[in-house]
Amino acid sequence: MRIRDARLVSKADFDRVFAENQRARTDFLLVMARPNPVGHPRLGMVIAKRLLARAVDRNRVKRCVRESFRQVLPDLPACDFVVRLIARPTPGDEARDLSRTFKRAGQRAMAKWPAVAVSESPITEAAPSSN
Repeated sequence: MRIRDARLVSKADFDRVFAENQRARTDFLLVMARPNPVGHPRLGMVIAKRLLARAVDRNRVKRCVRESFRQVLPDLPACDFVVRLIARPTPGDEARDLSRTFKRAGQRAMAKWPAVAVSESPITEAAPSSN
């Protein structure tokens, strides 16, 4: 799996997580999780301008979140994770305890929706026959 495949990109995916989720938080970030039918964890981020006006600060937070996600990717359940900035972080503390928070949100989501995770199997495409 490429890291690019581990991203939430469509509005429908974000809306699905926002509608029903299990949450875990750090001092600065809220992590929402919901099992997905894809079969591997995916990440989406909501970093508002009203909390961090400068693009360089927003990008630093996004880099820290992506790196934390990448490090725990093999240990995470097949969930869609949306990370929302809820307070202005102090520089250097953006991703403190974030790895543990990803795992906690994923475990809560899998405990709440165990049937969803099992019944939603990934859609596989039939290989074209070479006749």
